[in-house]
Amino acid sequence: MGIFLASIVFLLVLALIGGLQWVFNAIGRREKRQHLRVFLKSQAALPTTPAQSKAAAPSRPSDSRLLWGMVDLVRLETLLMAADVPISAQRMAILALLLGLAGFFAILAMAHNFIGALLAMGAVIGLPLAVLLYRRRRRDEALVRQMPDALDMIVRALRVGQSVDNALREAGRSIPAPLGTEIQTIYEEMSLGIPFTAALQNFEARFARLADVKLMTTAFIIQRETGGNLTRVLSNLSDLIRDRDTLKRQVRAMTAEGRSSAVILGVLPLAVGAFFWMIRPVYVQTLFNHPIGRKMLLVAILLETAGFVVMKLMTRIDT
Repeated sequence: MGIFLASIVFLLVLALIGGLQWVFNAIGRREKRQHLRVFLKSQAALPTTPAQSKAAAPSRPSDSRLLWGMVDLVRLETLLMAADVPISAQRMAILALLLGLAGFFAILAMAHNFIGALLAMGAVIGLPLAVLLYRRRRRDEALVRQMPDALDMIVRALRVGQSVDNALREAGRSIPAPLGTEIQTIYEEMSLGIPFTAALQNFEARFARLADVKLMTTAFIIQRETGGNLTRVLSNLSDLIRDRDTLKRQVRAMTAEGRSSAVILGVLPLAVGAFFWMIRPVYVQTLFNHPIGRKMLLVAILLETAGFVVMKLMTRIDT
């Protein structure tokens, strides 16, 4: 009976979320149409000089950046772009919420424990975020590993007399994703009329957390604005990025033991708790049902999190 009731409640919540999302999407589309009409009328009434057009253009509507007008999704959208996940931030947030509700009602129906259901809901909601962070880290590492070869290819193209634009086009065609795709994006933006500096700055904004990308874009921008021997600068930059990557790999090898210890100490309490939950649930239910048990569980979670973070920081070296 409990499972049936929980299923009914879950379906009702799902229908409510779907209805609210449809309503807010309809409101957002209507606001976009109104914004477009106002913008076109203002452009028709005002002089068409670039400075006046830029000053008269209204600000971009932010409804696509908000979930139900309350939750800002800018960071989530940036994370999705960095992880190369073709899904909107709103859909990702709703999907995570639905998964969290499913975990909540599943634990509530099986264990009849509200606190445990809340913890399960938080863990399930955080799972897609953890996957996105993992994909972004792997993509960043792959892009940094490709940068020296890409710079060497650009240097060779420049030495045989090709322009910077043609060198970027050839590098984008020859290098696989993710760096090849990004270089092709830079070249396509320039083909559409975007200035070279702006295209590089867009590339840097997509990977603002990577110092190697900032070094690369800065070298191109300085050379374009002030001149200089670009081939020599890019060749030195390629050697620098290789040395930095080698140092990072050496650091990871030397700190492998500490990082493994942090992972084991972080997973071990969860594994032991799950084991006792299966063989003797009474032992674990005391932590949720008794007032002192709940306080002990909260303290244990805080200490476990603090210990995991400290060990990660001890084994982290910024290169």
